[in-house]
Amino acid sequence: MKDYSNYHKVNINNKLLHDGKLIFQQGLKGFESEKVTIDGIEKTVMITSKYSSGDGSARYILGEIADIYRGGVVKFNDETWLITSHPLSNKIYKKAAIKICGTSFFLTSEDKLIDTGKINEITGKPIYEKVPGEKTEVPCIFERTTSINGTELAVNLPDGQANITIPYLVHEKLKIGLTLTFFGEDYQVDDIDYSKVYGDHGTIKLVAKKKVGEKT
Repeated sequence: MKDYSNYHKVNINNKLLHDGKLIFQQGLKGFESEKVTIDGIEKTVMITSKYSSGDGSARYILGEIADIYRGGVVKFNDETWLITSHPLSNKIYKKAAIKICGTSFFLTSEDKLIDTGKINEITGKPIYEKVPGEKTEVPCIFERTTSINGTELAVNLPDGQANITIPYLVHEKLKIGLTLTFFGEDYQVDDIDYSKVYGDHGTIKLVAKKKVGEKT
C-alpha cells in the first residue's frame, strides 16, 4: 500500500519550479538550442525570432538566469549580437532582446613605459621600455533612427546624428569629443548615456554627430 502520510506536505510551488527547470533544460538540448559564446564563455541558449523585426536584425535569447544580462556580447553563426534589453526572469530562465552588431570600432590605450629593472651605466638612471597601447575592438549597433517611448515604432534622428550602442566598458579614450569612423564618414561623440548600466553590466549609448566637411 502506498504511503500518503506526506502527501499534503508537498510544496506545490517548489514542485512546479523543479519541473519547469527540467523542461527548460530539455529544451536546451533540443533542435532549437544554439551553442554560443557570451563574453567569450561558451553557453547553450535558445535564439528565437522577434516578430516585429522583418529583417532579422533583432531576436530574443533565452538562457540560464546567470547567463543572460544586458550588455552581453553574443557570438553565433559567425555573427556578433548585443543583449540590449533588461532580461525578463520567471525563476526558470531569462529572456532578453538581442540586436546584431553591424560594425565595430577600435580604442587604443596610451603607450606605457615599463621599468626594465636595469640601470644605464652612463647616466645611472633606470632604463624604461616602451610598451605599445592595447587595442580593443568594440562591437556596436550603429543607428540613424530611434524608438518611440520604448515601442517598436522608429523615427529618424536629426540629420547627421547617430546613436551608437556598445557593451559597457571602462576605457581612457571613451569620452566626449572622441572621433569615430563609420562607413567612410567621421562622427564626433557629443554625449555618453550610462543610464542602462547596472553594476558591471549594461549598454552605453554614444550620441554622435557627423563631422561636416571631414569626409564625403
